[in-house]
Amino acid sequence: MINSLSNLKVVLVTDWLTNLGGAEKVLKTVSDIFPEAPIYTTVVNKKNIGDLKEKDIRTSSLQMTMTISKKYQLLLPWFPKAIESLDVSAFDLVISFSSAIAKGILTTPDQTHICYIHSPMRYAWEPFFDDRFKRVPKMLKPMVSNLLHESRIWDFASSGRPDLYIANSTTTQARVKKYYRRNTKVLYPPVDVSQFKIAEKKDYYIAIGRMVHYKKFDLLVEAFKKMPERRLLLVGDGSERADLEKQAWEYSNIEFWGDISDAELIKMRSEAKALILPQKEDAGIVQLEAFASGVPVVAYQAGGALDVLKPGINGMFFKEQTAESLMSTLDAFDKKNWDSKIIRESVLEYDVLHFQKKLVKIIEEYLRQR
Repeated sequence: MINSLSNLKVVLVTDWLTNLGGAEKVLKTVSDIFPEAPIYTTVVNKKNIGDLKEKDIRTSSLQMTMTISKKYQLLLPWFPKAIESLDVSAFDLVISFSSAIAKGILTTPDQTHICYIHSPMRYAWEPFFDDRFKRVPKMLKPMVSNLLHESRIWDFASSGRPDLYIANSTTTQARVKKYYRRNTKVLYPPVDVSQFKIAEKKDYYIAIGRMVHYKKFDLLVEAFKKMPERRLLLVGDGSERADLEKQAWEYSNIEFWGDISDAELIKMRSEAKALILPQKEDAGIVQLEAFASGVPVVAYQAGGALDVLKPGINGMFFKEQTAESLMSTLDAFDKKNWDSKIIRESVLEYDVLHFQKKLVKIIEEYLRQR
């Protein structure tokens, strides 16, 4: 993509690169705008990051520890110092992608630092909603609480380092305002619409994601146990999968598919009656991928879904995070005729090329005003 920023030396910075999720897809999209830009990060696992492994990735000294332990979560107390140790002084434009520490990269007054923020440091600001904190033994919780307190201090102190924030949703925008007291632009994550096609729909619903507490797969199991006439396919794995399977073992309408290939997932999702999102996400690309497949979404009325779901056009909301509220909404959902072409058209404004153009425009406008 040719852009007016091509004369600048650009560097991309991200928290860590250990798997290929929504944040990494955003990074890849921006990396395609600036193909010569290196990517600086704390640690990397190239086996799990798809095409990003071909990029010029430069890591901190923690990479040696990562190679030994493979448990990057154990390194959380050292990540702030690791991100600050990365030297990006040779670049004109620093673009960070942060859900924790990348925004804390050190820059000079002559550099421009723009942060695309997925979320403020959630484990520091909202630990009681974090599965990892809940699993900490009681005797260790005072020590962990102290570490989180130190994390909040660093996180707020480093929040002033970016010159401009771009939030991935209005939900994240509000959280940045609350925790960092900073204003933001909003640019929703992109989806590569060309990867997805409309298919003939079959008689099942689908839910996709990691089976951890905040994703609320337990709500889906509870609801579909009461609706044996409706079929539910659960795709993904996680710490709660075994418990969920125990809860649903008598119910043949609830199926656990685990992790499947991208090709299988694209086909399975495109043939679903609807994608169900019972959780609150800061943004979320999974609903955009459903829309691109002509599949409507039934979502809990909160988080990033509020920015992209248009009730009656590409999906429906359920207002309470309960099985009863979801069941009632599905009853209404099944009475409506959904137009797959209209649903797909609703996501075109979030296509990769549109995202890239909007991002370049935001950066250009900021640089002109600076």
